[in-house]
Amino acid sequence: MNTFLTKKAKSVKGRLKRYIIITIGAFFYAAAISLFLDPNKIAPGGVMGISILISHFCNIQSGTINMVLNIPIMLLGLKKFGWRFMCSTVYSVFMISIFTNILSIHGALTDDLLIAGVIGGILLGISLAITFKSGATTGGVDIIIKVLRLKWRHIKTNIFFLLSDSMVIFAAWLIYQNMTVAFYAGI
Repeated sequence: MNTFLTKKAKSVKGRLKRYIIITIGAFFYAAAISLFLDPNKIAPGGVMGISILISHFCNIQSGTINMVLNIPIMLLGLKKFGWRFMCSTVYSVFMISIFTNILSIHGALTDDLLIAGVIGGILLGISLAITFKSGATTGGVDIIIKVLRLKWRHIKTNIFFLLSDSMVIFAAWLIYQNMTVAFYAGI
């Protein structure tokens, strides 16, 4: 009986630690978006990039749009991969969306596109490493690609990411009519 309680306490402690790490990853992701990329009209790939593009047409924060766009994708992920996998991803997407909206109040920390693109890219990379290492995803395209890989296992994951990110960056170029911003989004 005592061993069972010890295992249960370790399990709860492990889950708590995992969700704290996911929260840190979500904060870095949101900082990249809200403080560097979004205010400089740099739309990275993925659902967040689409959210940034949509938010510039309407008066809705990109974090809110990200959450709304992710709902059907997370439902697909739930159907394909089950609740156990999706629980941490739902939490990650929710925290990213909340932090993105909160941090957007501060505006851009720089208006230099190169600095914004590089620092935003670094923060996104750190965030993704932290989030993936904790067993979660940032939702969106990550889930879609995981589903596509079930059908087309011979196509490498990075090819799917490259294609989806390129489409968003191309859309940003068309929408903003600014090739320079599109190049920095590629960073």
